Amino acid sequence: MGYKYWGKILLFLIAIMGCIITPVFAVDVPVIRFLFSIGKFYQDSLNMPMGIFVDKERGEIYVADSGRNEVLIFDLKGNPLFKFGKSQGVSSPFDMVIKNGNIYLVQEGKPYIEVFSYRGESIARVAPPEGMTFSPGRLFLDEDGSIYVINKEKTTCLVFDKNDKFLRSIGSGLISLAGVAVSKDRVYLITPFGNSAVQVYDKQGNFIMAFEGLQDRGGTLGLPTAAMVDKDGLLWLVDSLRGIVIYDQKGNKVSQFDEYGTAKGQLFFPIDIDFDRGSMVYIMEKGAKRLSVFKIGR
Repeated sequence: MGYKYWGKILLFLIAIMGCIITPVFAVDVPVIRFLFSIGKFYQDSLNMPMGIFVDKERGEIYVADSGRNEVLIFDLKGNPLFKFGKSQGVSSPFDMVIKNGNIYLVQEGKPYIEVFSYRGESIARVAPPEGMTFSPGRLFLDEDGSIYVINKEKTTCLVFDKNDKFLRSIGSGLISLAGVAVSKDRVYLITPFGNSAVQVYDKQGNFIMAFEGLQDRGGTLGLPTAAMVDKDGLLWLVDSLRGIVIYDQKGNKVSQFDEYGTAKGQLFFPIDIDFDRGSMVYIMEKGAKRLSVFKIGR
């Protein structure tokens, strides 16, 4: 038998091995399909939507609209339910979480997290110990009831326990902080102007690793602003200039949704993200002044 024959056999075996090996190492990449968007509360258009929280217990969507000085509440189909803000003294709401039926709201310029009842009544304030300068940013509610909040003044992440008592700070020496996401055993801090855009810690504040960076520093990101971890442990990072970038737990990019524009199903200056308990992802678009809803598939 000649070299050509054995060459064909070798190529055939390589092809067979490729077919066998590829599925073993293939990443289960998420794919999202556009469903609908929310751009109005009845007849009033969203003005400057900044933050979103999906209340998985009640099945409701909360939107912090800084331009309207209001918190808008919708059901999961996008139907308006309730709003509050102006008459309650809310000013430039930025982000919120819902805990025990109460709304923990961050407002620009207020050095505390203000707690409102379900009907929009101010009932409490949450802040670190006296003497610690506090300028709250993005929030995250962990499954144990603790709250993680960015302290923009000190570029650290503060942790409050289920009783709203201050526990610890996470992160140090960071240039800036924009967002925080928490999984079962990790805390992800989003640093839009640092050498690495994602800083990873354990829940005790011990540094684990950092990855990715801005385009002008050898990375691929433009302006990272927020993130969320899905039920499979993948980090969905919101980049206002690049769309949604998805990473595995080792920091490897596995997918990207970057159809940029104002048409339905596209993203225009996305700024925040959340999930429900199923397969839905909710993406806030500051540029398009809307909340777009997608279904996740594999």
